[in-house]
Amino acid sequence: MPERQLHLGYMHWLNGTHWGGWRHPDAPTARAFELEYATKALRIVEDAKFDFFFLGDTLPGDIVGEQWITTHNTGRLEPFTLASQLALNSSRIGLVVTAHPTFYEPYILARLTASLDHLSGGRLAWNVVLGASDLAARNFSLPDLGGADRYGRADEFIDVVQRLWDSVEVGAYLQDKRSGRYLDDTKVHRLEWEGRHFKVAGTLPLERPPQGHVPLLYAGASELSRELTAKWADINFTGPATPEESIAFNTDVRRRAERLRGRTDPLFFLPGITPLVADSRAEAVELYEELNALLPFDDDLVEGDQDEAFWSGPEWAGISSGRGGLPRGVRSVRSLSERLGVDLRPLGIDGVVKPDTAERFDAYGRRLLAALGERTGRSVDGGSVRVRDLLGAATAGNFPLVIGTAGQVADTLIDWFERGAAEGFNVSTPYLWEPLERFAGEVVPLLQERGVYRADYTSSTFRGHFGLDVPAGRFAATASEGRSA
Repeated sequence: MPERQLHLGYMHWLNGTHWGGWRHPDAPTARAFELEYATKALRIVEDAKFDFFFLGDTLPGDIVGEQWITTHNTGRLEPFTLASQLALNSSRIGLVVTAHPTFYEPYILARLTASLDHLSGGRLAWNVVLGASDLAARNFSLPDLGGADRYGRADEFIDVVQRLWDSVEVGAYLQDKRSGRYLDDTKVHRLEWEGRHFKVAGTLPLERPPQGHVPLLYAGASELSRELTAKWADINFTGPATPEESIAFNTDVRRRAERLRGRTDPLFFLPGITPLVADSRAEAVELYEELNALLPFDDDLVEGDQDEAFWSGPEWAGISSGRGGLPRGVRSVRSLSERLGVDLRPLGIDGVVKPDTAERFDAYGRRLLAALGERTGRSVDGGSVRVRDLLGAATAGNFPLVIGTAGQVADTLIDWFERGAAEGFNVSTPYLWEPLERFAGEVVPLLQERGVYRADYTSSTFRGHFGLDVPAGRFAATASEGRSA
């Protein structure tokens, strides 16, 4: 077996990543809030020797509006509560919880994560998120904390949390019945922290976590996100479109990490992917197009449901400048036309896009055509691109999809891995359950046969899966020097 091994995480979305996936005839519609729903997915991926089970989280303020975009946001169990149950129903797989520094205090987060790391036997990791939402903030008596300020808060937040993890050293709990000493006072360190955002005086009431520092995950590709990843993260996951784009991103962040940390630490890049596996490439493409057809569109599919003033207003300007899919209310040929710079309404929903029309597409339109070609093989020159194909792709968003047979999907992952574009992948599925079962049961064995993925666990901790050492406590050296003096 080669020394370098590919890593796999599973991102558990309640209804999958495809916005129409929940409507698929085979997708479950019940029991989503029962423990068995999540543990079924857990068993599938732990049996496949995945590195971790990932619990994403958002704090939406309008679940009625969110139902038309990402339905998983309208129904999420609280991640720490769910992770504690999953820890009891698993033995080796890592568990990732998501928490936003804006909506926690460092002491609470440090205590939650340290407790779960102890209870899981060192299998916990923390996914740091910094999305800004005024609706979510209003649930916490806060304004919308957008802009750079939330990054400054997160930077100090992580620093304080790690200090709290270190505040009670291993071996501090003597419990010496003969002497009556319960604690070794020299191994307990009060922070007395006073920073720009936080004042934290004390220690945690429990020993240092088994992993020392609970590993950190982060997603994001902006300038500030790159800096945060470089300074603090062990694992980054984003959605680069090509291996070349991924290599450039990884190289940039690693250089920043050396500058900010003053050393070369292991840093793992696991792009997010959504595989669609079928017995043939044609069947996989057919499934992708079937899912797109299940998307809820505007009542007036061609003209849309908005009045004329909407298209020159600020709401549409915000939507059209974003990278995500089209939300409810702007899922029509009109919205597609506005976004790619050419009026396609005269063609209707089933019209074929000809080369002379496609030549007038803007940059977004050209990217959409390229993505559609990669996913389905449809091309303008081949006369196979319909307006409905473009509308479906624009509505479904830009989740990185890998579509094909199990062998084709495995070949794609191995290509990225061997080229250094990824150390592994954070896998999600368009819906449950068949796509997850096919990936775990068909793609993973091929990766194992090719020698890039382990046949069994070699560790029982999150850090161990990635070969990460337990970091030294920041107070241990100081205390040792003091005792020597």
